[in-house]
Order: sequence, then C-alpha cells, then structure tokens
Amino acid sequence: MSFFESWRRKKERRELLRRADELRLHPSQLRLLLGDRGVRAALQSTRTASLLPPVGEQVFRRLTPASLGKIQQHCEAEEVELQARRRSKEVTEKIQAKPASDLEAGKPLPFFYGDPPPELLNTPLEELDPFYQSQKTFVVLSKDNTIHRFDAEPVCFLLSPFRLLRTVPIKILTSSYPLRL
Repeated sequence: MSFFESWRRKKERRELLRRADELRLHPSQLRLLLGDRGVRAALQSTRTASLLPPVGEQVFRRLTPASLGKIQQHCEAEEVELQARRRSKEVTEKIQAKPASDLEAGKPLPFFYGDPPPELLNTPLEELDPFYQSQKTFVVLSKDNTIHRFDAEPVCFLLSPFRLLRTVPIKILTSSYPLRL
C-alpha cells in the first residue's frame, strides 16, 4: 500500500466518522457501518445517510437525568440560534422536519428496531424519532411494543419523569393488562 493510498483511506475514514458523529450513531452501529463497503459508499451521500434505520437493541436507551440535561441544552441552543436569526433579520427558510409516520404514538414499534429488552418495557426511554429528539419528550414501550410518548417537563413544576409519583402512573397507563371496573 502506497503512502498516498493510506493517506486517502485515513482521510475518507475521518470524513465518515465526522458524518456518523453528526448522525449520533451508537459505537456498535458505527462498527457495522465501517465494516461494510457498500454501506460506507452509501454513507458518502448525506441524503442516503439520513435514510439509514437504527440497528437492533442499541437504539433503546433509558432516559436519565444526564440525557434529559443534554436535551435541555440542545433546546436552549436552538432557542438562542432562533433569537440570533431574528435579530439579524435573516430571511432563510429552514426545511421543517416532520415526525416519522411509523413512530407515532399509539402505533406498534416497526420491526427493524427489533424487540426491546424486557427490562426496558414500561420504562422511560430516550426518544426514537429524530423529530422529537430536540424536544423534551420521552417514549415508553408497552409489552406489545406500542409506542407511548410523554412530555419530559416536570408536572406541576414538581414531578420530574424520574419521581415515583410519576413513573407508577406511567407504568399503569402503558400496561397491557385490561382494567376491570
């Protein structure tokens, strides 16, 4: 292998890592992508990269106070950017992202996500839909893999999504057991 060929490969790999970082890929997904030449070639185009579905169980991550803090920082950064645009009176039309139709609340989880681990059922998870990732929401998957979406803002300014007084009703709401009155 010549020096120029290895230099070109390293440069190509750095570009690929940068694009994967923009997509917020999980390390295991990144290993899969870097190992497959066909996928790597498709990743060179940003249009096709945004169409890649997430892979397997690595998609399901618990909602933690740290992840909620990251979501809040992202929301604040978007707000500051919007205010700066208004001040400079830029007239740029940003293409509005739309929620994924297969990840709507009340619908079953698409098959390509795989089955979530049983310990993550009926627990708050980070948002799966990229449209909602910049908003303060979280997802709860019920036993039959139905998607339930909740707001991550504190209820009555007191109950965060991690408090017992809020998690128990969420588990009751998302349970697949019929209520008998």
